[in-house]
Amino acid sequence: MSQWSEPSKKIFETADVKNFEKSIAFRELSQALNKIISAVQNVKVPPGVLNPTIVSRDAGVENKSNSDATTLRVDKYQLNVKHLLKVLSDLERTVDETPPVAGPTRFGNIAFRTWHEKVRDVLTSLANLQPPEGLNIDDFLTEAKYYLASSFGSKIRIDYGTGHELSYLAFVGALMRYDIIKSPTGEELLILFSKYYDLVRRLILVYNLEPAGSHGVWGLDDHFHLIYILGASQFCSDPAAPSVRSVLSKEVLDTYKKSNLYVNAISFIFKLKSGPFNEHSPILNDIHVSVFLWTKVRQGLLKMYLVEVLGKFPVIQHFWFGEQLYPWVDVASKKPLPVNSSEETKSTNTNVDQKLNSPGTTAPWAKREYNHSTSYTHVNR
Repeated sequence: MSQWSEPSKKIFETADVKNFEKSIAFRELSQALNKIISAVQNVKVPPGVLNPTIVSRDAGVENKSNSDATTLRVDKYQLNVKHLLKVLSDLERTVDETPPVAGPTRFGNIAFRTWHEKVRDVLTSLANLQPPEGLNIDDFLTEAKYYLASSFGSKIRIDYGTGHELSYLAFVGALMRYDIIKSPTGEELLILFSKYYDLVRRLILVYNLEPAGSHGVWGLDDHFHLIYILGASQFCSDPAAPSVRSVLSKEVLDTYKKSNLYVNAISFIFKLKSGPFNEHSPILNDIHVSVFLWTKVRQGLLKMYLVEVLGKFPVIQHFWFGEQLYPWVDVASKKPLPVNSSEETKSTNTNVDQKLNSPGTTAPWAKREYNHSTSYTHVNR
């Protein structure tokens, strides 16, 4: 029987992505994603969870208080959900205690590395989670804690992107799979994701985190993808949901940014960027021009996620694998998948990774023609 183990790197070259798609890890991530999407369908983020100042252009990034927080009643949620919310709250408090370093910081503020060092101490409290009978929480955390720690961005590159967002999905999926949070309601899941998104967006704003692996103007979003899938699912089957075309209007943004993650994410873009939306966010703009049903929006975003996140080497190379939660094992044969970990391969890909993340390097997608009109609508056919 496999033992719990700290996750390790298995994806070293582009060809490894095909092996990943055959793995038990890929199956478990896909199942977790589908369960969460189903659970949050037609469910609203409750009042007092999302902090509107984080996504409001006229609010400063140092605003630490959530004026609606007093309306949130956590006593109705299961014990481990409440404990996880406390962990996320403690992590946000460390942001308050770790101010950015003064001076120009074009490529991210190095105080983020100091904040990341503090994460380790905060996450020791995860040992207080109550496991189901027969599960040793320390064994579980040997693997699970890695995914939560990896979900807040890279302290080396001082960046954040969809690969880090994927790590949080992996963490929540592991909690569900092992009944640490047992049969969570859609509301409980939305609270866990909302508090996570508020935290990482404060990290982005306070420490000026670079987008990790961003496609620039030809990407869905500089930092996120999963948040849009969750928010689109919230609107599915909701007869009172706004039309897809109306979401970019100020009225809809103001009405739904505290209850829907899709609208909340759009609001964050308006906080960060100025100018015509169709110019700085053409892929999202395409959705609101060409799609009419929220079920179709969700379907297209899911297909795009499989291609642009789970299927992209620059993103998935940073996802690591343990023995239990997300094994590098063939789902059909149950045998370990090959690992192309020669020193030559490691050296080559390390150099490539450094080049892709160095200032002034042309991104690989900039070297080819990219027709943004097919990037969303094509996968939605």
